Amino acid sequence: MTIMRRLGLDFAYTFLGLPLAVVSFSLLVPFFAASLGTVVIFLGIPLLAVTLLLARGFADIERIRLQQLTGTATLRPRYVAAPEGAGWFRRVTAPIRQGQSWLDLLYAIVNLPIAIITFVLPITWWAMTLGGLTYWLWGRFIPRGDYNDIVIEKLMGADTAYNRTIFNTIIGVVALLTVYFVQRGSAALHANFAQTLLTRLAAMQGRIEDPRAVAVPAEATALCS
Repeated sequence: MTIMRRLGLDFAYTFLGLPLAVVSFSLLVPFFAASLGTVVIFLGIPLLAVTLLLARGFADIERIRLQQLTGTATLRPRYVAAPEGAGWFRRVTAPIRQGQSWLDLLYAIVNLPIAIITFVLPITWWAMTLGGLTYWLWGRFIPRGDYNDIVIEKLMGADTAYNRTIFNTIIGVVALLTVYFVQRGSAALHANFAQTLLTRLAAMQGRIEDPRAVAVPAEATALCS
């Protein structure tokens, strides 16, 4: 895989990770709180089941994203449905009685701060890269007034237009040389966290749909291509 393709996949993964995390957190946390608050009047039980099914849906989306990122098959935990002929209560509460359902919900809750970090860090690095390398073009249009940049004065002796251009260009070059590692590290951090809660623990316990390969259907993967 070329560096540019790797950068593109990593950027897409971390860039889309934050809006997905915000949506899932915003939906699931209120639903979960409401289900706990109404469990005493029984309404909370089906509401909790719906919450866990929504968490499963978001977890499946993340597994598809992981497959796109890594280019390899992504394991999907086995979600056991209620047996045929089971009563309505057992069918409704089937998601509640499965450990992976709670891991899916836990992922949606804890994922938000991780998604913020893995979104902000590479975006900041890309901004430093593009902004620093093009400062010579747009820097002249910034009104300066009587303000002097103390950092440039200390490092370069005087805050002049030339020194500002040199300073910002150096920042851009350094950011360009390191942006791959920052982007790769951010994507790897997010992906490893997702894999741990959404696939690895289930695989360690043998709770996967197909021990040989993929649980994410090819049709679903094609939709994300």
